[in-house]
Amino acid sequence: MRKHRIVLIVLFFFFAGSHAMAQDTPKVELFGGYSYVRTNLVTPQGCCFNMNGGSGSVAFNANNWFGIAADVGGYHTGNVNSSGLDLTVISYLFGPRFSYRKGERFTPFAQALVGGGHAGGTLYTGTSSTGPGVGPNNAFAMTAGGGLDVKLGPHVAVRLVQAEYFFARFLNGKNDRQNNLRVSAGIVFRFGGR
Repeated sequence: MRKHRIVLIVLFFFFAGSHAMAQDTPKVELFGGYSYVRTNLVTPQGCCFNMNGGSGSVAFNANNWFGIAADVGGYHTGNVNSSGLDLTVISYLFGPRFSYRKGERFTPFAQALVGGGHAGGTLYTGTSSTGPGVGPNNAFAMTAGGGLDVKLGPHVAVRLVQAEYFFARFLNGKNDRQNNLRVSAGIVFRFGGR
């Protein structure tokens, strides 16, 4: 009889503890913030320049460690390598996110997202003397990296950093494989509980 009580007590604490921990996991997380992209897109004026913009994402958490994220970002530069040409890139990506939710306040995560991107601007509509002249184009894009969220309250967190390798295949006549860096920071709103 005593063994049954011990087993029942252990099972009670196990299920009560896992239920309490699961309630700390939001069902949905919405992120919005600033994004910086360092691109190695090769232009007639040379390689590598900075782009600024923003990104937003929504993550649906299946449990306390696995979720699916969808991300949209927009990045712009008005003067590519002092050429007077501008470039705007839009990315749309989705994929798995893995979170480590053992602490009460900090949530590190890793993700790998795939999808596409759109590049446009005078860099893509110029002539051969001012730019590649290939026209706006769509291409495969992907990111791989992670970040750190810090909980401010029950429904709000700040994303201190999200750093990712950002690969794209935009056609530009010089280098059709871009190995870029994307760094983001902003606010996360959390809804629901598991």
